[in-house]
Amino acid sequence: MILQEYFVALSYFLALSIVCLMLYGFTYFHPTPENTNKAKSTYYFRLLSLITLAAFSALLLRYQQLPMLATFLNSLFSLLIIYLVMWSVYTRYDYSVNNRHYYYCALHCFIFSVLFFSLKLNIESNTSLTILMFINIALPAIFTLKKCRKQVKEHRFGDRLLYGSFLLLLLFYAIYNITIWLFFSNETQLPIVLDFILLLAVVCTVFFGFTLNIIFSLVGKLRKEIITDRLTGAHNRNYLIDVAKQLFSLSKRTNNPLSLIICDIDRFKNINDSYGHLSGDKVLKIFSDTVKSTLRNEDVFIRIGGEEFIILLPHIDQSQALVAAERLRVNINALSIDVEIDTINISASFGVTQIDLDSDIDRNINNADMALYEAKRTGRNKVVVYNS
Repeated sequence: MILQEYFVALSYFLALSIVCLMLYGFTYFHPTPENTNKAKSTYYFRLLSLITLAAFSALLLRYQQLPMLATFLNSLFSLLIIYLVMWSVYTRYDYSVNNRHYYYCALHCFIFSVLFFSLKLNIESNTSLTILMFINIALPAIFTLKKCRKQVKEHRFGDRLLYGSFLLLLLFYAIYNITIWLFFSNETQLPIVLDFILLLAVVCTVFFGFTLNIIFSLVGKLRKEIITDRLTGAHNRNYLIDVAKQLFSLSKRTNNPLSLIICDIDRFKNINDSYGHLSGDKVLKIFSDTVKSTLRNEDVFIRIGGEEFIILLPHIDQSQALVAAERLRVNINALSIDVEIDTINISASFGVTQIDLDSDIDRNINNADMALYEAKRTGRNKVVVYNS
């Protein structure tokens, strides 16, 4: 009978080994983050896979007439697993894990070992062991939960998935403990299938939580690159249609005005011709930084090409947009930019219109463009409002 149970336990160990090693191998296909600290999260997951195997293999010692050692090593490895989960989460969110954290973990494991043997825990005291493990695992679990919760507040879907996977992990552990208390508190040994299911659930949940978090992070980064102008940090044309639809819909729904400004750096071609394109790029960057620092958080700044930009201003009517454009003009006029051996001043012209929500975005851009053309035709460095 014991031999039969041992072979069943070996089959569980083989199945868990296959899963852990497959997940371990899949981590090499994960894109490596440029951030060195974030890249460590994969390293900790690999360690977690190996420690998971060690935790289950420790249970096999019970069939070698070493039940106390089997219980102790399994419990100790389980404590290490939750620390590895915590470090994986911390490094994933660019929080440095250093020697101090390792010392705390080592100290915690030492204290746990002392408590384990001082209470003379054995296979006949499942309830006592369960309570001891619950208390010791709670500390790193609370810190991990707090870190995940902080990231979830930023409303990123990938972070919510990772947070959800950790909550699911805690749910599995709670079900495991409840099952022991209800059905096996008086048993001399726990069915090894319980530990197999728990460890399998842990390694799979953590893996898929981190994998989905990485995937959605990369998708978000890719989307940001697609809609962002690399040079100026402003949004680009790809973003214009989507954001215009959103703002048009919001304005109609809330019955609030929406205005549009087109601005163009005056005589920008002369800057490129006189000082070179690197100096022109510097001017564009400083110009964009100045505009972004002047606008509100809800305003949308878009580079539509060359030295021409669009600004969408929610909840702003034409008269308020005129004031905003004049403020921008004054701030840009005050700039002194070092190019080559010279210091130059720049100016910009502005066309302003309140958006007609019954017309499409192209028609409204054309209206503002007509006002911009008038500003340039009549001397540049001025703000002109479109009059229908």
